Amino acid sequence: MSKTKHKKRHPQGKRGYTPTPPPESEFANDGKSKRMNPAARNLMFVSLICLAISEILVRKELLSEVVSLVISIVALVALVAALYLQFRRPDGSSQGRPRL
Repeated sequence: MSKTKHKKRHPQGKRGYTPTPPPESEFANDGKSKRMNPAARNLMFVSLICLAISEILVRKELLSEVVSLVISIVALVALVAALYLQFRRPDGSSQGRPRL
């Protein structure tokens, strides 16, 4: 048995060694503006679910074509609104590159 109670800790690196930071990619420079708008994300999610549910109900003949068409039009308008919310400029101008 070992008489020492604690193991020796070995140094993790050489003395005076500072690791070089990894090079930043073009996408890592401004993380906040590259994120998706939460309102746009939720609106797209809900509208896609409405489209899928209306399609399933039409195929099972539980929903008429007219009601499904109205649901689809409302969901598509919501998708366009979500795209507008995502790609609009915060200052109101619409020129330049879209945010991703």
